[in-house]
Amino acid sequence: MNKHSDCKNFVQFDVFKGFCRKNGGFVLIDTEICPAFTEKTKCRNCSHFCDVNEEGIGTCKGLESEYWAYENMDAKTCEGYEAK
Repeated sequence: MNKHSDCKNFVQFDVFKGFCRKNGGFVLIDTEICPAFTEKTKCRNCSHFCDVNEEGIGTCKGLESEYWAYENMDAKTCEGYEAK
């Protein structure tokens, strides 16, 4: 289930709320996403991310060497990122 914090348009203020740059309003992180939702580039959204355990740690196979990574890690600067 996606949350507002998974959206590129979301700017987080604290652990409960943030601001939507698309619709210009404050939102709670855990409420339903809006139609303007655009998924962030996170490791879990990459085709090279696999073998995720119950703690959300998986294997990145998109670079020269394999690495462990957290599924919620921001991947916007990752050279090996490819959206699923």
